[in-house]
Amino acid sequence: MSRKHHPGRSFDELGARFARNIVDGPKGRIRQQVLWHHLMQQLPALQTAPPLNVLDAGCGLGQMAARLRDQGHHLTLCDVSAEMLAAARGRFEQPSGQVTAEMAFFQASIEEMPGHCRQPFDLVLCHAVLEWLSEPRQAIAALARLVNTGGYLSLSFYNRDALIYRNLINGNLRKVKSGDYAGHPGGMTPDNPLSAAEVFAWLEQQGFDIRGTAGLRVFYDYIPRHVRERLPLEDIIELELEYSCREPFSRLARYIHVIAVRRGSPGRPG
Repeated sequence: MSRKHHPGRSFDELGARFARNIVDGPKGRIRQQVLWHHLMQQLPALQTAPPLNVLDAGCGLGQMAARLRDQGHHLTLCDVSAEMLAAARGRFEQPSGQVTAEMAFFQASIEEMPGHCRQPFDLVLCHAVLEWLSEPRQAIAALARLVNTGGYLSLSFYNRDALIYRNLINGNLRKVKSGDYAGHPGGMTPDNPLSAAEVFAWLEQQGFDIRGTAGLRVFYDYIPRHVRERLPLEDIIELELEYSCREPFSRLARYIHVIAVRRGSPGRPG
């Protein structure tokens, strides 16, 4: 799970708040669990293949990278936020962590990453980043240059359609009519939520084929707070997993996760 900044927004000095409010709470745990399940479902050979070269573009605090590192893959972690990158590196410098020659860290925006990376990757992760950028379409073009022919892009983004629906059912009709869904300055709500249709079209234009999609938090965010606080998180996660790939539920999830393959010969993840 990762975070970038929209011009004028920065996640430097927000690491502790991000970890507390987003990563370590129920919402973060649900999102990570469903995302990981879907990634393994679509690319099962990640658990058995020889080590892959993986880029985590917008690594945030490094949770997903840590899981892939435990499976022996070679990791490059990048984030525009110096604080986030330091926290991610610190995760691997703990006694139980492993910083090895197969790991690299660098600070850059997505648009700058092709200039930093000397080779394309078998798998590029870009999770919860696009919605913080003013030019997400350009970011996808930059990501495309980082993926091997036949390689994979794991992309998740904040779902504009879900945001519209939530405002409709909450009676925020003026907000819906205005079409302004940007978060409050300094808040943790993304600046630029995206529709699945536009993101899928951008991927197609950049030479990707969609392999699979899933919704991350298809119903949890719609449950009234006083109700969800008394529900066992394990039961919620079980049903989130069950409905994450079912239409129409998945298209109304707070986040959409897509696995896309760069057109060409079959990629190593298989």
